[in-house]
Order: sequence, then structure tokens, then C-alpha cells
Amino acid sequence: MSEATHEESKQGPGESRTPQWTAIGRLAGPMALVEVVDFLVLLGIVALMGRMEGDALYVRSLYQPVGGAVIAVTAGFVISNQVAASISRGRNRPQDVMAVAAGMARVWAAAGGVVILALVVSAPELADLFGVPGPVRGSFVAFLRWTLAAELLVIASLLCASSLRGYGRIRSATVITLTVAVVRIACVAGLGLGTGLGMWSVPVGAASAGLIGLVLGLALLRRTELWHPHALRTWNPQVRSLLTGVGLPVTATMLLVAGYGAAMLWALSGFGPEVVAGYSVASALQNLVMLPGLALGAATAVVINQRRGAGSLDTLEPVVRTGLWMSAGLYVVLGGLTWLIREPVAEWITGSPDIGVEASRYLGTVALTYAVQGPVLTALTLMEQIGGGYLAIALNTVYFTLIVVAGKLAVEAGGAPQDLYDTVAVCNFLGVSVVVVAVRYAARVRRAASAP
Repeated sequence: MSEATHEESKQGPGESRTPQWTAIGRLAGPMALVEVVDFLVLLGIVALMGRMEGDALYVRSLYQPVGGAVIAVTAGFVISNQVAASISRGRNRPQDVMAVAAGMARVWAAAGGVVILALVVSAPELADLFGVPGPVRGSFVAFLRWTLAAELLVIASLLCASSLRGYGRIRSATVITLTVAVVRIACVAGLGLGTGLGMWSVPVGAASAGLIGLVLGLALLRRTELWHPHALRTWNPQVRSLLTGVGLPVTATMLLVAGYGAAMLWALSGFGPEVVAGYSVASALQNLVMLPGLALGAATAVVINQRRGAGSLDTLEPVVRTGLWMSAGLYVVLGGLTWLIREPVAEWITGSPDIGVEASRYLGTVALTYAVQGPVLTALTLMEQIGGGYLAIALNTVYFTLIVVAGKLAVEAGGAPQDLYDTVAVCNFLGVSVVVVAVRYAARVRRAASAP
């Protein structure tokens, strides 16, 4: 550990003289890197499976809805744990961090284990629901069962990383997360293609990444003041309130986003496969562009929770404003860049002129609105992690419902997918109201915490 890092770890957030934008940026940069790497690893695994023999890519595509639900539930636990670690940092109570993480792991083992066991048992019924053809049915059922079982092992490494990240040990957290990502894709590439293991390299990679990440995470925790192994036997009552107040809204929001994606495909389904594929490609690119906004929101929330824990309440609103201004500046650049390079990028990714044109059309319509959508996403993310999760769900529900309903009506009236894209752009601009709500919510949090 460097001397500067050591001094930072001893200094409470309430005493820090670090400028707000520096405190947020120091966290957001590595967080964004991890988010982008995770996203690219997911795309890389899909690309590798497309080069495997048989029905590997098809089976992986069928698994996607179930895998997305598991990711959403996992995120609820991980972010709840990160919030707890941030507050513990502010209170200067490192001994609470492992106790909360252990409690999260116990609840995951019980509740998550039951859910995954139910999915494993019901795998044949899921195959019927998805209309899996007979020749692929056995492979899908086995892949689903083995992959879900392997995912049970990943949560521990993610809890180690989120404990370190929330407490301000961002480098150690980044090392764990990147190691897990690299092991995953290395197993799929090396075993799936190199040895002919094929699709079965995916569960092997998940299990290996989880175990290696856990060993690394415990080793890194041991080097910090967070190492209190006796706390593993202690139940911290924060766990329940964090999971209901933070974790549940985070999971619900991710499921809502997945439902929105499906609804958009439904709205475009009447225009043929090229339009649907073009929108899907553009949507994937948009998700990539939005990752820094998520990281800025999470980083802003970490700083806020650290200062709340330290009792430094007078800076909450300025921290929120700083995070939102940073997001606005970033997305003026990213939105303009996306708009400028949309055509060559879409053509390069799709390899199809028709699909590329449709992807470029969507990005050409909405990319410049990222200057508003980025800060909105940052605002929603930070609200989820400072206690406003249910408010964020309500705002997201209104936003997504407005786009889908108004967009579908516009498509039926105009008869072209461009009508839906225009609706998305207009709704993105209307979303600026969420930024105002976030600042007001921070003020409400400050007043509530200051009340006798």
C-alpha cells in the first residue's frame, strides 16, 4: 500500500479536504472500467460461443432471460453490501464490513439457493416455455442447471469486491472484479475452443472465476483494517433493511429495464428482422455508452454514504450537484462522439448494410439526447443507493411506460420505426425533471438526518 493510499484510508470522509469532483472521479474511473470490461467480456463470450460447433450460441441465447434475472438479483445483494461498507467507512467502523458481507452471503445462500434450485428443477418446463426443439432440449436443460449452480459460487467474490469498493479500497476491488472477468473469458476461450469442451466451458468458467475471486478477495481483505474474521459469525441487523431498502429496488429496476427492452422489440416486431436486429445492435451500443453514467451515479452515492456515516450532512446536495454536472459534461462529449461515428461503427459491427442503416438511424435520432439521458441515469442510480430506490422505480416506470405506450401509438399512426425513435428522443429530454428530483431528494435526506 502506498503512503498516500494509507493516509487516505485513515482519514474519515467528513474530514477529507479532497474536492468533491476529485472524490467522485477517483471512484468513478475504476468503476466505469470494470463495468465496460464486464460488458465486453459478456460480448466476447457470446462471440466465442458463436464459433463453437453445434448449438452453443443458440443454447446461450435461450439461457439469457434466466441469466439476466440472476444478474439482477445478484446486483441487489452486491450494491446493498457496497452501501453498507460506505456508511461503515464514514462511521469509522471497519469491523462492521465483514459482518454485513457475511450476512449478505447467508441470505444469498438461503434465498438465492432456493430460487436457483427451483429454476434447476423446473428446467424442463422452461424448455417447454421457450419452445426449445427436441434435438436441443437436453443440452439446454443441462446447460441451464450447470450454469445456475456455478453462478452460486460467484457471489462471494463480488461481495469481497463491493466491501472494498464501498470502504474506499477501489484498487483492490478493481483487481478482484477484473480477475473474475478475465478468468471467465479465458476459460471459455481456452477450454471451449482450445480443448473442444464447447458450451460447457461457461459453467466451468463461472465456477473457477468465483473460487479464484473469493481466494483473492479474502487475501486482499486480510491486508486491510476490514479483516475481522470473528465478524463472520455475527449477524448484523443492517442486512435486512439494506436488502429491502436498496437491494430490492435495484433488482426490480434491472428487471424493469429488461422488460422495457422486450417491449421495444415488440413495438418494432412488425417491421421485419432487419429493423429488430438494427435496433438491438444500437441498443447494445447505447448500453455500453451509458455505463460511465452508472459508474458516476454509484461513485457519487459512495461519497454521499461515507459522508452520511461521518455525520457530514451539509455537503450532501453539493456532492449530488457535482456528480450530475460531471455526468452532463461527460455525456455532451459521448453523445456527440456517438452521433459522429454512428454510421461506420454500426456497419462494422453488423456486417450488413440493411441492419447497419437501421442501427445508425436510431443512434442518429437519440445520440445527442445522451447529454440529458446520461445525467438522468446518474441521478436514478445514486437515488437507488442513498435510500430513494422506490422513488427511482416509480420514475423509471413512468419513463419506460411513456416511451412504450406513446411510441407504439406513434408507430401505428405513422407506420415507420422512426416514429418510435423520435418518441424515445422526446422522452429523453423530458427526463431532465429527474435531475431536479434527485437534488431535492438529497435535501430531504439531509433534513431527515439532521432532525432531532
